[in-house]
Amino acid sequence: MTAYRHTQVSALNLVLLGIPAAVCFYVAATISPQWGTWLALGGGLVFIALGILFYSLTIEVDAKTIRLHFGTGIIRKSWAIADCVSACHVKTALWEGWGIRLTRRGWLYNVAIPDAIMIRFTNRVAVQLGTDEPDALLAALAEVGVARHESM
Repeated sequence: MTAYRHTQVSALNLVLLGIPAAVCFYVAATISPQWGTWLALGGGLVFIALGILFYSLTIEVDAKTIRLHFGTGIIRKSWAIADCVSACHVKTALWEGWGIRLTRRGWLYNVAIPDAIMIRFTNRVAVQLGTDEPDALLAALAEVGVARHESM
């Protein structure tokens, strides 16, 4: 039984990756055939691939596992509930970025700012899961036995 499942879609990521992809494709279409055409086309394809990989973040919580995956599911991660010590609501900063990042508070997995849930584990590692439903995710974690700690 899944206690929680939510997908957060980031329209901003699609725009921020779509604009440079469109510019690259425009440049590739308008310059005379040469190595620059292929470079621009390749750049556009990289931006499209990043958009497909990071347009959304899905988080699932059940009695045994916390799982997440980005976009189409190629990039995924999971943690055992038994290893979780506590969780709290935190705010991420713009400079911490989007995607997968190592921050001052541990690994961050997000597609938007500012809300995230920081989970501490028995091995003293912490991760932050970006969400636009922090209260619902915290409630689901509490339902499966993860204690709350004070926000940072």
